[in-house]
Amino acid sequence: MQLLSSISKYLILVLLSCSLLITWNVNYLQNTGINIIAVTNTRSDTKPANSIWKSMRQEFTLDHRTQSKQVQAEIHKLLADQDKLYEILKAAGPYMYYIYKKTEARGLPIELALIPFIESEFNPNDRSKKGATGLWQLMPQTAKELGVKVKEGYDGRRNVVDSTNAALAYFNDLGNNFSGNWELAIAAYNCGQGRVASATRRTGSENFWNLPLPRETRFYVPKLLAVAAIIENPEKYGVHLPPINDEPYFKQIKVDKGVSLEKVAKTSGINIKTLNKLNPDSKHGVVVPKNGTTTLLVPLKKADSVALST
Repeated sequence: MQLLSSISKYLILVLLSCSLLITWNVNYLQNTGINIIAVTNTRSDTKPANSIWKSMRQEFTLDHRTQSKQVQAEIHKLLADQDKLYEILKAAGPYMYYIYKKTEARGLPIELALIPFIESEFNPNDRSKKGATGLWQLMPQTAKELGVKVKEGYDGRRNVVDSTNAALAYFNDLGNNFSGNWELAIAAYNCGQGRVASATRRTGSENFWNLPLPRETRFYVPKLLAVAAIIENPEKYGVHLPPINDEPYFKQIKVDKGVSLEKVAKTSGINIKTLNKLNPDSKHGVVVPKNGTTTLLVPLKKADSVALST
C-alpha cells in the first residue's frame, strides 16, 4: 500500500509538471505574438475561394496545344522570369473582372480576356512605335471604325470601358469571319484580317500553324495559349498567381461636368494613383464630359462617397 501511494504521488507530480510546462509554453508563444492555430494550420499555397483565375480557367474552351513546340517555347519564356509574369498579372487587377465578364457576356472564348497581357501588359497608357494605344493596343483607324473617339486632346483607346467593348466587338466579327477558327481570328487581331485571309487563300489551308504569316504573329498566338495554359494549371508549372477576387473592382459613375481626379481623391480618400489607373483617358487629371455626359470609374467600395462628392 505504501508503495502504491508513493507511485501515485509520483504520477501526480509528473502530470502537474507537464501541465505547468504546457501552460508556460502557450503563454510564451502568445506573449511573443505567435498564434498557435495560425502556425499549425497555415498553408503557403492557400488560394482564395473567389479567385478570378479559378473562375476563368473553368470556362476556358480553346485547345492550348501545350504539346506543340511553339507553345512549349513560350511557356518556357514566361517561366524564365516569373517575377515579371506575376507583375503583369497583378497589373490586371483593376480591369480583369470587367474584361472577363464582358468576354463571357458576348459568348467569346474566355482566353481572349488575356489579350491585354500580350498587347500592353495590362497598361492602359501603353503606346507602341506604330501608334497602337491602350490595353488592347488599337490602331487609330481600327478604333475609329469601332466607334472609339480619337481626336486632339482625347484618346478613347485609353478608356478602359470603351476600348474593351470595342476590342471584344472586333473579336466577335473576327470569329464570325473566320467561322469560329479562333487561332486565325487571334492572328488577324495581330496582323490584320486581310493578311490572314490572303494567306489562307494562297495556301488553301485554314491551319494557323502552317500559314506564312509575319514572324510576330507566329509567336503571338502561341504566347496567348501559353499564358492561358499557365493560368489553367499554375501548380503544374510551379507558378503563384496574384490574388484577384472574382468580383467587380470598379463602378461607373455618370457625371455631366468636368471632374478633377485630385478633388475626388481628396474628398473620397481614394489614392490618386488608383483613380489614374481607372481613368487613364483623362486629360491633365480631369474627366471631361463627351456629348453631355461621361463616366468616371472609381473603386466599388468607395463609390457611394464619390457619388456624393461629385
